[in-house]
Amino acid sequence: MLKVICFYWLGDRWKDDGLGPTYINKLYNGVKRNLEQPFDFFCFTNELITSQIDPEIVVRPIRKMPTNKGVLPRLYMFSRQAGLFGHQVLAIDLDVVITGDLSDIANYDGEFCARSKFAPGQKFKLDGDMMSFQAGKTNEKRLWEPYAEDPDKVLQITGGRERYWYREVFGVKGADRWDKVAPGQMVSYKRHVRTNNNQLPEDARIVSCHGEPRPHETKFKWVVENWV
Repeated sequence: MLKVICFYWLGDRWKDDGLGPTYINKLYNGVKRNLEQPFDFFCFTNELITSQIDPEIVVRPIRKMPTNKGVLPRLYMFSRQAGLFGHQVLAIDLDVVITGDLSDIANYDGEFCARSKFAPGQKFKLDGDMMSFQAGKTNEKRLWEPYAEDPDKVLQITGGRERYWYREVFGVKGADRWDKVAPGQMVSYKRHVRTNNNQLPEDARIVSCHGEPRPHETKFKWVVENWV
């Protein structure tokens, strides 16, 4: 069965604004509304939030990380300790709005797929906010073990940004891309929606609200209708 996961921890990525559980619940709701196939939903966290989130969400603790810098704790999902081995895993950032049928995205069953960088002229670069991967020894060996064995080296390469680690490991052609697997379904609010008079592109399924504004800071119709 597909495992859909997200991460929440206080630090460089999230501040203590009390909105963490809201984002977790709304991401789960978005997946549930837009995915017919069975799935389990996990939130990995180091915060005591169990009583504030939907009881159907499985909360798992993030074990002690080699470093908590930036978003590198997310690399924990590739480890055996995360308890995901043997499953296809769809990892989604919290600051997205799910706007349509996720079937094409959920049906991916390859080793590793991520989106290309949204910025014009930089699409050859991998980004790291929406990934699907086979949880097992192959990805543990190439994505987790080097980080666990030498976190300072990975930190030097990435500055705490996991996408730089994916670029280091996979290069330009070593991973599948959502651009080909599900063309036009993962879009940027800044690049594709805001520049389109705040109207959703026809094929959009997941809107990444990277940077600002975050979903709770907007009142556009497509956010009000889908971020619930």
